[in-house]
Amino acid sequence: MSESLRAYIAAHGLDARLVLNCLQDHGVISDNAVDVADVGNGGVAIVRLEKRDLRALRAREEVRRAA
Repeated sequence: MSESLRAYIAAHGLDARLVLNCLQDHGVISDNAVDVADVGNGGVAIVRLEKRDLRALRAREEVRRAA
């Protein structure tokens, strides 16, 4: 399932590290997940991301790139 999450992240132009941090902050995935491959249930993560406003994640990515 992590491949689905990886594809979702790529399709939406998101930074995997920021997505993982967001999911960890909301208790969706374990704090031990340091890579997308470590996410056991990517489907649940995708559902959570779909419910969240992705503009905030994109804005963080733009700030990170500008720095």
